[in-house]
Amino acid sequence: MKTRLLTAAVGIPFLIFVLIVRGWFAELLIVALTCIALRECYRALGVAGYDVCTWGGYLAAVVMWPLSRFMGVLDPLLLVVGAMGVSMTGVILRESPTFPNAAASVYPLFTCLLPMSMFMMMMNATYGRVPGIALITMAFAISFGSDGAAYFGGRKFGRNKLCPTVSPKKTVEGAAFGILGGVVCAVLCRFVFIVFFGMEMPRLAGTIALGLLGSFAGQIGDLSASLLKRHSGIKDYGKLFPGHGGVMDRFDSAIFTLIVMYCYTLVL
Repeated sequence: MKTRLLTAAVGIPFLIFVLIVRGWFAELLIVALTCIALRECYRALGVAGYDVCTWGGYLAAVVMWPLSRFMGVLDPLLLVVGAMGVSMTGVILRESPTFPNAAASVYPLFTCLLPMSMFMMMMNATYGRVPGIALITMAFAISFGSDGAAYFGGRKFGRNKLCPTVSPKKTVEGAAFGILGGVVCAVLCRFVFIVFFGMEMPRLAGTIALGLLGSFAGQIGDLSASLLKRHSGIKDYGKLFPGHGGVMDRFDSAIFTLIVMYCYTLVL
């Protein structure tokens, strides 16, 4: 627990610094995290026995930055479609292509590449009068708040197992606390941005809806990451964050919450 708290004490201020600075530094950091997350997923799939094609994922992650910085045409869906085409082609042209290997090659594109490209696209954009950076901050607040509330609520009141074959320690009661914590953090985040920074934010009803959907999506992301770990027989995806594991261990819920926020920008 001390290691986890120490990592959080260093990591959260650094995350805030990155969100404030933005620009090329933040964009290159997103590219680096995307490549690490892809490597973690590809490694886990390899341990599980799949012979995945990694070209599409890494190529798409590398071109994210020039497309966003110099051309301004980064489209997450088109990026993933292109990466999927390269990955599928790489498997099909092998001597003995199999459907499980093709499907496994595509999985990291939707769980790593897609939400991280949405992150990069939202960072420097404004939707209506709502800054994308505010929505990203809210996404992390919902994710981290939901994780914390689910952990402590589950330890105190947890009785009924949520998904024991995937994550034995998670409970229905903890999940309920997680959703409540996500909503509370979303509302608090909205209050801070409006009162202290004078920014336009989603209305209260919209904020509550984002808190509900974002915390639910975050828990699905957490369980999805746990499912692959259990299938592969590994404890953690990596060791980048002491006490937390790898990128996918720490941000598995946040990246799914980011997808909810991106969908909200389409509505705006």
